[in-house]
Amino acid sequence: MLNFRYATLSDSDLYFKWTNDSLVRENSLNKEPISLENHKKWFLEKVNNPHVYMYVFINDEDVPVGQVIIEIKMNNWIILGQSVANEHRGKKYSTEMLTKSTNDFLEKFPEQTIVSVVKASNKPSLKMSINSGFNVLVNNAIDDKVLVLKGFKQHDESFILEAMKYYNLI
Repeated sequence: MLNFRYATLSDSDLYFKWTNDSLVRENSLNKEPISLENHKKWFLEKVNNPHVYMYVFINDEDVPVGQVIIEIKMNNWIILGQSVANEHRGKKYSTEMLTKSTNDFLEKFPEQTIVSVVKASNKPSLKMSINSGFNVLVNNAIDDKVLVLKGFKQHDESFILEAMKYYNLI
């Protein structure tokens, strides 16, 4: 069972390590490695932003195993990103992390809907999204991108259409 805490400035190096992991880069929409300089600027901006929720997940041995970031963007779009530390993959942490972080966020903001894009070829992420309660629009995949939604409007057709436009999926 995992617990979480919110990230602090002292987590910058941990996030940097996780974000540049080869599998994380491979499965990201942006595949390029992140420079330390760019990461530090980005991390400082995010960790101090009241519209960003940065979760650090800890296992039973009090070891950080992964992270989830949920961000309220302009026009109230809610996006997320997630990664599990390389040495902790295969332990089935991903679904628990995604479920706990999104549930925590949606408890705070019950009328919001989290929207993300997952690569259609990333079957584990699609399965994890389904198991975490997301509406996964596999039938609407475009350019290897699938829209996934969780929250108040996750089944609202007009909101889904708006989200597809926002992510250039139509």
